[in-house]
Amino acid sequence: MSQYILETEDVEYEYPDKTRALQGISLGIQKGKKIVVMGPNGAGKSTLFLHFNGILKPKKGRVFFDGKQVEYNRRYLTQLRKKVGIVFQDPDTQIFAGTVFQEVSFGPMNLKLEADEVKNRVNKAMADAGVCDLAQKPTHLLSYGQKKRVCIAGVLAMEPEVIIFDEPTAYLDPKHSHILLGTLDELHQSGKQVIVSTHDPDLAYSWADYVLIIKDGKLLEAGSAEKVFMDDEILKQADLKKPLLLEISEVLQQKGIVGKKYPKTVEELKGIL
Repeated sequence: MSQYILETEDVEYEYPDKTRALQGISLGIQKGKKIVVMGPNGAGKSTLFLHFNGILKPKKGRVFFDGKQVEYNRRYLTQLRKKVGIVFQDPDTQIFAGTVFQEVSFGPMNLKLEADEVKNRVNKAMADAGVCDLAQKPTHLLSYGQKKRVCIAGVLAMEPEVIIFDEPTAYLDPKHSHILLGTLDELHQSGKQVIVSTHDPDLAYSWADYVLIIKDGKLLEAGSAEKVFMDDEILKQADLKKPLLLEISEVLQQKGIVGKKYPKTVEELKGIL
């Protein structure tokens, strides 16, 4: 059995305008790990995600789900998209129903579930995404941040095995960003595979078990959060800043205040001090 839930092998993809979004990228998403994918704008992160559930087909190379090569026929892709859900960065590309409740209900209803099961899934998903108070609100009247949370609820209601979040905290206020991160942890603890893309090194460092950095459609680096963010050369190449907690830890070590410890949260830092 494969240790990876998703893999790419020498995948290349070129858009109709000749933009080479992926250039022979090979990587694996380890089962059970909290995964963060980082990289500058245009690195190929979103294109990679669209290969993970078969929306895009590689020009060259192969994609695997749970050790088996992805097939590009309707029957296989229908099943794959039930198992791999994506919350897109721009909610306006994902929302189309009249009200929030209808939007979140759409996916479960298409699964031909019983009415009670649909209602239960929708109510739980809306609660997890913090949009219960918006259930009957028309989607076109929502703010950008509200739309993002509704999209998250829509994917949660499908209950896929793998959930990919493309810049999930962008445009969310601190309160709802905190709620969302709690939801990501709950999903991980429940056995879901969670993959997140972000430009926020502090979020990535504190949350991720494993970080992949992509640049120019290629895998630049992969490893534990500590390993990746302590590599100054890699951070420079990827135009990323070192996480604040890691910088603080290094200063404390230089001054002899703490030993060689790298806390990933403020609570851990307080415990060390």
